[in-house]
Amino acid sequence: MTSEEYHRSELNIALHPQHPEHILPAGVPSAAKILDVGCGAGQTLIAAFPNRVSFGLDIDHAALKLGRSLTDRVRFVCGSAERLPYASHVFDMVVARVSLPYTNMDRSMREIRRVLRPGGTVWMTLHTFTFAWGQARQSSYKGWLFFLYIVLNSALLHTVQKQLSLFGRSETFQTRRSVRKLLDRHGFEDVRISIGQHFLVTARAQKTCT
Repeated sequence: MTSEEYHRSELNIALHPQHPEHILPAGVPSAAKILDVGCGAGQTLIAAFPNRVSFGLDIDHAALKLGRSLTDRVRFVCGSAERLPYASHVFDMVVARVSLPYTNMDRSMREIRRVLRPGGTVWMTLHTFTFAWGQARQSSYKGWLFFLYIVLNSALLHTVQKQLSLFGRSETFQTRRSVRKLLDRHGFEDVRISIGQHFLVTARAQKTCT
């Protein structure tokens, strides 16, 4: 599957609630300013917030180019979750659908908290061990070696909130404990975690700015 085929399939999932992988953030006030971190071609924003201007960030130039051909309602920017190119306290909601597991989670959560207004919300879906295990079972020996790195990295995140990069890449799966510790550390409250078909996490930035 090419990159474009992947992103178009993800858009199809986002637009069809009956699809088993479908999940979108709940509606927010019409004046709310929304950022999608790791937006791909803007699938989540196109499906969930079609009638407003929103903001999408990704490191994939090809995905952003495709996104610009799909909608003129998303302000796409190329950049990383660990260094968001936005001023502090400007967004009411930050969305991150299965993107943060491929980043340094500690740095990403610090940046998300920084750009959120006090009382703003974060909505994100993450990876469990089952996801990483499923990928490893379909891999070559190199995939198994990378799986061992993911396990080690995830254990570090779970215990001491640290991560290691490997050839410029970072990947982890998350646990309830590691997510709660990260969110507590970076000034979030009202943390809600649901693990079923999706590993869904929502939280609110504390009213007191950090």
